Amino acid sequence: MTDQPNPTNESLPEVTLIDVAANLFRGPEAVGGRMQITTHRILFKPHAINIQKEPAEIDLKDVTEVGKRNTLGLVPNGMYVRAKDSTEYRFVVWGRSNLIKIIQAASKDRIEGKI
Repeated sequence: MTDQPNPTNESLPEVTLIDVAANLFRGPEAVGGRMQITTHRILFKPHAINIQKEPAEIDLKDVTEVGKRNTLGLVPNGMYVRAKDSTEYRFVVWGRSNLIKIIQAASKDRIEGKI
């Protein structure tokens, strides 16, 4: 096995790495739902009871930065993901350090063509 990029990585199956409860801030509303981190993307699926029901999808190749943030400036349970187009996604999650590590590793591997 080599560490060479796989030029056919688009044909590799998408695998869910983790699926967690999360809120995604959309303006002042914290939309409740599920965050799935896969080998290809971050997918946020809102619960049906939310006002804003549109899912959000971030290709791991487009992730430029991921880090910790405090919800409402106080509570240490937030994280952000920045994309190439300068969009910042702000999430409320538990276990943010682990999620950040998973996103960073999967994004790096995706960009390098390993997954």
